[in-house]
Amino acid sequence: MRRRGLLLQLDTVEYGEAWEFQKALLEARSSGRIEDCLILLQHPPTFTFGRRYKETNLINNGEYYTGNGFAVYKTDRGGLATYHGPGQVVCYPIIKMDTYTKDYYNYLRMLEEVMIRTLSDFGIAAERSEGYTGVWVNRAKIGFIGVRIAVGYTMHGFSLNVNNDLSPFSYITPCGIHGVRVTSVQELLREDVNIREVYSKLANYYAIIFQVNMVPAEISAMCSNLVL
Repeated sequence: MRRRGLLLQLDTVEYGEAWEFQKALLEARSSGRIEDCLILLQHPPTFTFGRRYKETNLINNGEYYTGNGFAVYKTDRGGLATYHGPGQVVCYPIIKMDTYTKDYYNYLRMLEEVMIRTLSDFGIAAERSEGYTGVWVNRAKIGFIGVRIAVGYTMHGFSLNVNNDLSPFSYITPCGIHGVRVTSVQELLREDVNIREVYSKLANYYAIIFQVNMVPAEISAMCSNLVL
């Protein structure tokens, strides 16, 4: 019998608010008050920087980012710099990792596979790039991963460029890879894609790859189990 997982499909949520929500879910999950869950959402224009990003770079560039209307967050996830914005789908699994795999790197490959299969449904042949994390199409990066494992539980996750503006990526070195090109579903297909359809496909392939039955949930129904 497949295990259950909670599916929260949200619209656009400010990054800091979503981060606090993740923390609350992580605390509730690790104490056994909720089941594993998957959040699908979008963020307003935001640059985030992982644990390995040098603090001096963030301080030097912070005023430029905020002066041009971008939120900026130094986070506790892995990885370096990335961008989030409307039209990009972000997925945050809050799960007990060893329920699915005991290998951190295999967990990353599972997340990549969710994106690869989703893109395939749109006629896009995506692949991995040896030595790098994430998903690529014709040597251009389209899917990004940055996670944190806390006492065996995961937070943060992956983002998939769908209809989002790609120009903000030129303000950073995405994932610390110099000269990397970035693309999106919209750019590859030359048309907008229904975001809700992408949500549905991502949730479906996540369920298949992680072998879990996804049960739709509402934030309001979960709040009694969270410390917000």
